[in-house]
Amino acid sequence: MGVSSKLAFGELRDHKRIYMIIILVIALTMTSFMLENAYLNYMLQVVDDTTKLVTSDAIIVDPSSTIRDVYGIEPELKSAGKVARIIEEELIGYKTSIRVTAQGTYGFSEGEGADGCTIQGIDPVKDDEISSISDKIVEGRFFNSQDSILRGHTPLYIEIEGPGGLPDFTYGAGERINQVEEPYPIIIGATVTKVHPSIRLGKTFALTLSVSGRESSYATVNVKVIGLYESGTPTLDQLMWFMHANSLREIKRYGETTGKDWYIPGVGTFRGYNPITVDTDRGDAVVVKAPKPIHSFNPIGHSEEIRQKINSVLPHLKVFSWHDFLVYIAGSMQDVVTIMLWGSIIVTLFLCGAAIKYVMDSIIMRKTREIGSLKAFGARDRVVFKIFLYQGVIIGFVAGVLGILLSLLVMQFVNMYGVSVEFIAGTQLKIGFLIDGITIVIALILPLVLAVFAAAIPAKKASLLSPVEALRKGELSL
Repeated sequence: MGVSSKLAFGELRDHKRIYMIIILVIALTMTSFMLENAYLNYMLQVVDDTTKLVTSDAIIVDPSSTIRDVYGIEPELKSAGKVARIIEEELIGYKTSIRVTAQGTYGFSEGEGADGCTIQGIDPVKDDEISSISDKIVEGRFFNSQDSILRGHTPLYIEIEGPGGLPDFTYGAGERINQVEEPYPIIIGATVTKVHPSIRLGKTFALTLSVSGRESSYATVNVKVIGLYESGTPTLDQLMWFMHANSLREIKRYGETTGKDWYIPGVGTFRGYNPITVDTDRGDAVVVKAPKPIHSFNPIGHSEEIRQKINSVLPHLKVFSWHDFLVYIAGSMQDVVTIMLWGSIIVTLFLCGAAIKYVMDSIIMRKTREIGSLKAFGARDRVVFKIFLYQGVIIGFVAGVLGILLSLLVMQFVNMYGVSVEFIAGTQLKIGFLIDGITIVIALILPLVLAVFAAAIPAKKASLLSPVEALRKGELSL
């Protein structure tokens, strides 16, 4: 250990009380930074687990679609399979999955009003790689190969001519006729079972689905709940349900159909279809997952970059990012909260740097007379400079470690006991923290860098003082 480090440690030991207060102040500042950043990460994780169930990083739809149509009323995206292949071929690391969507109505049990939902027809293999839906199952199970997703039923569709200039109305009631057929498996949000007690795991019930995005065309099917999921936002869990994409393709007649039409003048057309051979290239949207960014400091900018890359490959189609969907369902509230949190973090870091600078200025001012004595006895400039530099290093390092430990302790306490707040429709939203390695590294290095920088400037000035001037200034400061 050199002379400078010995003198630095000696100074810290001799005045340990004042230095411990300084370290504690800086540590609490870093604790605030850690907690704010961890909560921001948690909020972004909630966004990942909710809005990205619908859009992933981006969703490609027909040019005539609006963001509202993402809820399940998109018109068919022509050549969806070709679109998915182009994305994966042209953009390295991008993954895609074809979605089939519909809106549903359910809940006709006694004492319960009718309710609505959005059905997302997913590919259990490709879509799960993109959205990790199976990881969010809290009861029951995910889809498997034994599920009767294609039942080869023969639905009866009745098209009634609308009077005057009104559109025709198509109604499919095949499941009402063929009650013996196996129901379609479906995964719903756990919140649904709380809002509608009659619907539970294993329950079979009738679900009326829209089979066209732009027309009044419906089909009533029987579905069976095989799994309950939770994403983090109860309201969205209640609205968003998942079926196998091929089940929804069969219901929406996305494939080859055979059968006869019976036309009754003044009434309409009765169509009886034989089993449908689905076309897996047909769908209503293509969801896209992009490679993860190096850091998560600018997620909104990253989402816009993804959109631009997709548009460069498919300029004739419409692309919505997860951020577009978030703004649509929650307004700019999430953005405002994010900006406020980052503003708070910046202020916190500024206060941390100001505190360290003030502390080091005070220390050096108080030690100016001793600096003069050291230089009078032959101490070189760099020896004096290193004494205060080492003090800054020690203060910054200890404060960073202490701040990390305090913040981890608070996070562990909150995550262990659970803290929830009242959310929409009487549901509960969990409050939590999510820490990452980058935040820990920043919380450790930042006070160290700030302390060294804050100490270096006044230490450099002090080291350049002549012995006589340092002694004179030291006497004045006393």
